[in-house]
Amino acid sequence: MTLLEAMSLGIPTVATRVGGTPEIVADGETGILTESDNLDEFTGALMLILEQPAKRDRMAHQAKQRFSERFSVAQMAEQYQRLYEARADY
Repeated sequence: MTLLEAMSLGIPTVATRVGGTPEIVADGETGILTESDNLDEFTGALMLILEQPAKRDRMAHQAKQRFSERFSVAQMAEQYQRLYEARADY
């Protein structure tokens, strides 16, 4: 939930490629994904976001947009409705 909360506020994230994280964070667009066992890569990604305000601002905007398009409450409710309607056809 932390990644989604950050994205909803327009905060780019640095996260590791584990579990469903790659489905949430678009690497290089809404944040940066790194390998879970590579501390240097992770800290490098953090530094990149801190030191490049234009890139950070672009990622922030794209994170908020991605959240609105894919993960907002309204979007999830619509997806549930489509799922229920598809199941009703069985």
